[in-house]
Amino acid sequence: MKKIILLVGCAYLSGAIAAEPTTATKKSAINTDKAKEMPEMTVTDTSTDSTRLFPNTAKATPSFTIDKLDIETKVNATTVEDSLRYAPGVLVRKRYMGDPNGALGIRSSNSFQSTHSLVYADGMPLHNLLRTTAAGAPRWSMVSPSEIESSEVLYGPFSAQYSGNAMGGVIQLNTKMPEKFEAEFDATGMFQTMNRAGRNQTLDGFRTFVAAGNRVDKFSIWGSYNHFENQGQPQTINAAARTTPVLNTAAQRTAQAALPRVVGGENYQLPTAAPAVAYGDIGIAQPITDLYKMKMGYDFTDDLQGRFTFAYENRQDTVDDANSLLKNPNGTTNWGGATVATAANPTGGGLSANTNYYNPLFNQNMVVPGSVFNVSNVERNAFNYGLSLKGKISTNWKIDTTASYYDAKNHDVRSILNPNHPQNQNKGQIIDEKAWWASYDLKLATDKFLGRDDVSFMGGYQFNHASLGLKTYSSNNYAAQTTSALLNDNAGATQTNSLFSQMEWRFLPDWSLMAGARYDLWQTMDAHVYDYNLPANSRLRIQNYENRDASRISPKASLEFSPNNWTFRYSFSKAYRFPIAEELYSTQNTLNRATIAYPGLGPEHGYFHNLMAQYDIPRGYVRANIFYDQVSDEINNTFQTINGLTTTAFLPIDQTETVGVDLTYQQNEVFKLPVDLMFNTTIMNKEITKNARNPLLVGNQWDRLPRLQMNGTVTYHIMPTWDGSVGVRYRSDAFQTLANTDVASEVMGGTDESTFVDLKTVYRLPVYKNLKSTVSAGIDNVFNETAFENHPYPQRTYFVSASFKY
Repeated sequence: MKKIILLVGCAYLSGAIAAEPTTATKKSAINTDKAKEMPEMTVTDTSTDSTRLFPNTAKATPSFTIDKLDIETKVNATTVEDSLRYAPGVLVRKRYMGDPNGALGIRSSNSFQSTHSLVYADGMPLHNLLRTTAAGAPRWSMVSPSEIESSEVLYGPFSAQYSGNAMGGVIQLNTKMPEKFEAEFDATGMFQTMNRAGRNQTLDGFRTFVAAGNRVDKFSIWGSYNHFENQGQPQTINAAARTTPVLNTAAQRTAQAALPRVVGGENYQLPTAAPAVAYGDIGIAQPITDLYKMKMGYDFTDDLQGRFTFAYENRQDTVDDANSLLKNPNGTTNWGGATVATAANPTGGGLSANTNYYNPLFNQNMVVPGSVFNVSNVERNAFNYGLSLKGKISTNWKIDTTASYYDAKNHDVRSILNPNHPQNQNKGQIIDEKAWWASYDLKLATDKFLGRDDVSFMGGYQFNHASLGLKTYSSNNYAAQTTSALLNDNAGATQTNSLFSQMEWRFLPDWSLMAGARYDLWQTMDAHVYDYNLPANSRLRIQNYENRDASRISPKASLEFSPNNWTFRYSFSKAYRFPIAEELYSTQNTLNRATIAYPGLGPEHGYFHNLMAQYDIPRGYVRANIFYDQVSDEINNTFQTINGLTTTAFLPIDQTETVGVDLTYQQNEVFKLPVDLMFNTTIMNKEITKNARNPLLVGNQWDRLPRLQMNGTVTYHIMPTWDGSVGVRYRSDAFQTLANTDVASEVMGGTDESTFVDLKTVYRLPVYKNLKSTVSAGIDNVFNETAFENHPYPQRTYFVSASFKY
């Protein structure tokens, strides 16, 4: 801990030294005269056009912005969420390149609380309105990293325009439109050297992007195609607890002698530090995505713009090369336990069984189910439509309105046993998911409310409807994708209608007061859970749920004082977050997972406070935020894994409290040298303070949430055409469970302390006949750090890229 404190102290001491003595006004800071209007922005002001079309109505919310140049020079970006890599207090659990479950956590909301974060691309929601935890990750792959003009992070629910789903924060992804004819081609190759769980391989992948667009008078059009495929390291290391044989009686010795034998495996630990055997993995992750997108814009006036967006994504995620380290006595590979057909039960073969084996290598027993070596393929077809209008509609009033629709179908095919298993009969499961949501957002704003130059007003309406349907089938031939019986059928929808408004009063020079409120009317509808695994006479077999509704009002307020180069702001919010369809109705049993939903869940509700101080320095700023959150009935996804079966449930925790601080220093051309520096750190402590259901949890740390995060980048502009950057990402360890019993490091199911060092260099070739060419190379995880966040993170990875723009 002393080393950490010393690191933080040295970083901010260097920031203070680099600040340079100055008497500059706010206009000398990086955002020029935007600094006072938008003090939360970072070094490059990418918001000029957007604030011209619509005022900044989230000024009460702490924020951090990453622009296109930051991404191009500092980040080895293969997917769009990489743009957030060095943002303070942001953790994207991107397990491998192309991960469909890149769950997002911001500040005191962990990465499995995906319902606490909102993600928008040009005003269209990418956050999952239906699911949470890993399956609820934002739909990052609906946007290519080559499209991004800027990414902005808003911390907390302090603006009335956002629902309580912003308890963690909001991500705004802003993409580009052409001003003249342009064309672009990007290509990236990536290579990971992997040595883990008996594998020694080089994994590879690539991304290609092609786009073209033009502007003709008031009309603009842009189209693109993004292809991505990769080999990701195996995401599950199969491990079993070791048990010592009990041989006290003749019967016990006879039973032990009858156990089947296997040899092999590696010495390992469970997250609780109990001794275990690692006996293989589930196989290489193989994502392939194809994204087709078209955007059309029309300028009704110079200050009023409309846009239509269409996107289609086809995604394939395949895992089909499981590795077993276990050998049978005859030298053949052991693929776990399985049932065998008998005369009494001729159709009972080919299923997974929790078989207890004796492993003489460790002189202990271990349970290995056959299902942990299965194969799978998931295909997703998704459509996204959006229509927006933004800009001035009268002398003093502006509008920002977006209607969008997202429709996705998932087809998940899984075998029960590995195809190489001697008892394999091609039995499996098929899961069909139908998910869609529709949203409408209307905001009207003016900086001269009722004709007064010192009063601003923003008000609006928001509508969200989200529907989820899940059906699980058994299959007698998964390879042919045939279904034999319906096992589970659950579905449900939620709908929210919201009204919101806020007013800002600049009552004295350098002083402003903002107050607002939000009203949410939440409803559930068309919900049922059918579990055909249960007996016909069970009352839980067929459950149809009545529609529910609830309404809440959330007040907001902030007070700001901005003398000279300083900005001080206190922000307050009360926020409610209503449950989503998965938490309420997604009770489901699949091969290696059982989920228990809770139809009676109520809304989470909390109080949020933030105190910010910022000082603008030449070409940069130094900022501190102190925040305190108190949340009641906070919904947690608890889980337990036994013999390869993970059981999860959604349960409310009575009360949690978070105290934290984030510190940021950022400056370009430090001491007027060709060097840019950025450093941020987030220190927080989140504990359970009340919980009548299980008082033993009181005082425990919240799960999956590091107490310390630090990020830093140094960019050296070697030549006007050549840049080099070093980035560092540090995370302290965390618990994976609320019981705080997972204490082992570098094991499957744990969360480790990690320090990742990244390198990138970019060279811009001379322009040739309007063709701009750029080449770059980089390395992530330079020192090949081994770290887990439940699943293993990538080892050292190399990147080479080329970009051609006309």
